[in-house]
Amino acid sequence: MPRKAVSLTIEESNLVWLRGVTARSGVRSLSETVDRLITAARERGGAAAAARSVVGTIDIAATDPALDEADDALRTLFARSLARSAAGGTAPGRTAGRRRRRG
Repeated sequence: MPRKAVSLTIEESNLVWLRGVTARSGVRSLSETVDRLITAARERGGAAAAARSVVGTIDIAATDPALDEADDALRTLFARSLARSAAGGTAPGRTAGRRRRRG
């Protein structure tokens, strides 16, 4: 499979560790080491397979256990978000003054 160049930003301590792994394993580059680590993680199932249940990850209001009022609550949150954006506020997920790079 063809390879594609990417940019990777990691903590300095992880970079030192990665360089050590590369030197000990005798591979040609950091890229090859990262590729091997990702391949091994995918073959094992990696972190994606660790989460097998959503039990306990959300809170349901005791006053609405059947979620009968959930539609209204979501509509209200959505309307507030739109109003904030229309009023010149920053849209969720965006940082004011930062532009997205194309490429």
